Amino acid sequence: MTRRKFTREFKIEAVRLVTERAVAVAQAARDLDLAESVLRRWMRELTTAPAAAFLGNGQMRADLAEIAALKKEVARLRAERDILKKAAPTPSPGPMTTTKASARISRWPIACPIAARSALTASRRGARCPRTAPN
Repeated sequence: MTRRKFTREFKIEAVRLVTERAVAVAQAARDLDLAESVLRRWMRELTTAPAAAFLGNGQMRADLAEIAALKKEVARLRAERDILKKAAPTPSPGPMTTTKASARISRWPIACPIAARSALTASRRGARCPRTAPN
């Protein structure tokens, strides 16, 4: 058994039979050899969007086409995000801590003679770079 296809004009006339001529949905469905649910769906489609009703041939309504396009874009963006997540460098396993001595050393100029010597012991003694120390 093949699926029956109805033209847009037939669907509109079937709905008009029920709405304008006051024929019961059940009676109109029997006369036209249709299921009541099909006729009621046609009525609902025609009343909600008369211009976009019964486009046929696989054409979508504008809002459904937009939703489908947005779903495709979301899928594409998720795939891009997943690729970028995989390519991102992983952080080192240990926490990075900064000591007070290393913080003080990083403020000294590189040309400082004290920084060239053992800066860690110099900072423990409280020594300052002679170029930056106040007189």
